[in-house]
Amino acid sequence: MFVRRGTILTLGASAAFGVLAIVMARGFIDGAVTRQNAQLQANMVSAPLEEPRLKTVPVIVADIQLMPGEPVTAQSVNIVQFPISSVPTGSFSAYEQLFIEPRNPAVALTQIVRGEPILGFKISAPGGRAALSTTLGDNMRAVAIRVNDVSGVAGFVRPEDRVDVVLTREIEPKTISRYAKKAEGPGKKPVFLAELLLQDIKVLASDQISHTGKINLGKTNAVGFDGPKLAKTITLEVSAVQAQKLALAQSVGSLTLALRAPLSRERINAKAIKTADLSTAQPVKRRAVRKRTPVSRTAQVVVVRDDGQPRLINVHRDQAKQHSLAGQIQ
Repeated sequence: MFVRRGTILTLGASAAFGVLAIVMARGFIDGAVTRQNAQLQANMVSAPLEEPRLKTVPVIVADIQLMPGEPVTAQSVNIVQFPISSVPTGSFSAYEQLFIEPRNPAVALTQIVRGEPILGFKISAPGGRAALSTTLGDNMRAVAIRVNDVSGVAGFVRPEDRVDVVLTREIEPKTISRYAKKAEGPGKKPVFLAELLLQDIKVLASDQISHTGKINLGKTNAVGFDGPKLAKTITLEVSAVQAQKLALAQSVGSLTLALRAPLSRERINAKAIKTADLSTAQPVKRRAVRKRTPVSRTAQVVVVRDDGQPRLINVHRDQAKQHSLAGQIQ
């Protein structure tokens, strides 16, 4: 089959024009995209920067962690920008407002963490000092108790910890029948009682340290933390009634502190433990002895009375029944 030469030329010309159209369209599109991107970049460079819509104001914050009693100095604070709608009440916006007397700086009344705004009620007046009374809660009291290396948890009790107070005392069995039986005879062993006196009590101070700052012991342990400090007195935050209990407990026995977990708020109804409760031996069960009921035995006897007629009567051997049943005749 022969194809005409004119048809072949027509098909070749059509293919050439098609390829040319595709090339021209692609070049046009690439050029348009390039011009659009250039225009956008030019607009971004020439357009002025928009002002931020969020308005801020300067606020003085702690640049380091401040503990109660530590002075608030220019080296321990910094100024940062806070949104004007989030500025806390009582904050300071300039150094002149905070450092009225540079030579007599204020001191922190409570713990202030790094980045926290310095607020007026958390610091003392210029030249002031941190008073323990400022850390007390409403209607609470501070009571100090005497401890040693054992009762004070080997010095690991620090301010802001929470503890339970255990009272150990000697009881008199002859006067307290609730916990011990009356003992007779000389040489009796003393009986002691341990009871959970108070629970979930906040520690305010250890000796004269009312914060958990560094303790100068001359050396640190392997991980670089300060070691525990053995205290002789621990100050606790208690209510008025709890203060009475502590004062009385110190005069009748010894107190021991039990350190609680930071988030533990458990309260239990623990019963008092006596000396006898320390033994793990189980008491020997005694066999119950049943009393035998006396058996009444009877006998029949023929009795002849004055009328000469024989009669049959029952005679009981039990003395009590013999009296009560005497004279029964069948």
